[in-house]
Amino acid sequence: MNVEVPAAVERLLTADVAEEIAATFGDQTVYPQRVVVDSPAAPSLELPHSARRFPGWPGPVLVLSDENQGVCSWGVSLGVDSGKVLVGGDLLDAGEGEAGQATVPYAASIEDFIAARRWDHLCLSAPLGLQAQASELDEASLAYLQVRLPPAVETAGWPGTRQYRFEGRGLRVMLWSYPGQCDWWISASSEQSLKVFVAGLLDLSDLRSSLWSNEETGARLLDDLRRRAP
Repeated sequence: MNVEVPAAVERLLTADVAEEIAATFGDQTVYPQRVVVDSPAAPSLELPHSARRFPGWPGPVLVLSDENQGVCSWGVSLGVDSGKVLVGGDLLDAGEGEAGQATVPYAASIEDFIAARRWDHLCLSAPLGLQAQASELDEASLAYLQVRLPPAVETAGWPGTRQYRFEGRGLRVMLWSYPGQCDWWISASSEQSLKVFVAGLLDLSDLRSSLWSNEETGARLLDDLRRRAP
């Protein structure tokens, strides 16, 4: 099949960049090592659980990568919504509040896809950070972040229904928003900036009890803030 790879994809997603961003979540790269197109007329039959990587999508999709356990895949639409990066497969929220086979726009462009992966790597690999499996994201918590930190690139479809990212003042905050749950990831360049920021979060949602850290400095910081709380 003769495939015209979008110019932005060919220019930006080199082999080195593809490997770099795949490492963020351990994904398996497809493009540019191979040019694979998934379409209604010619499904990509390489995943054992589904005839298509992008179920239900009405046009052809250039496959970029597969999630490390084959749960879903990412690709660039070559027809409908051309240039958008899609995620397709066994998505947690397929649009009706339950898991199922579906395809949704993940990022507005290949530029946003690469930027999101690089951003996530910096957030998740930071030596100083906190996280939480908290209650479903509420408007008060989202508004609190929106007025305090500039937004970074947003994505949708995986791992949650929607991913929010905020960055500023030496902080990164990432939210994985699902029906019934929101995972928080907070990283900082200094203990002081993290402490000041987190002190204002403890009265939001159930963060006072759900925030935790797997490293000593973060755990100590949380203990100190909780002891000082009225």
